[in-house]
Amino acid sequence: MFCAVYGLNLFAQQQSTFDSRLLFRYEAEFLENLSITNPFKLDYLNFYIGNSYSLHQLDEIPSEKISQFPDILELLNVPEGYVVPATINETNFNILLFQVVFKEKQSSSYRIGDTNILVYIKSKNQIYTLFNEIN
Repeated sequence: MFCAVYGLNLFAQQQSTFDSRLLFRYEAEFLENLSITNPFKLDYLNFYIGNSYSLHQLDEIPSEKISQFPDILELLNVPEGYVVPATINETNFNILLFQVVFKEKQSSSYRIGDTNILVYIKSKNQIYTLFNEIN
């Protein structure tokens, strides 16, 4: 009896939860296996999905500055048959929907379509530093 309880307790400790947005690029089975074989990597993926960018709602983007912010919707990278939400905003944004290049030391900014929402993409170094601060 003790072995069964100990085994269940150990299994429960090994199970990690993952952000559902990761399911866009990764199979659930892969993420579940990762929680056992490399929980540190799963922790990083969970961190990355929510912390590799920030969104900023502006009152207005001056027309002379629009060209400085490419439209991130032009970088959509979704599988055939995937239905993209009609409006992408702060509540349903998923960085994995886009083929964004993360630069080593430089951040970048995009706008979401014709909205006044800017997407600030952190550099790889910023993401790693932030992740290491909490782990």
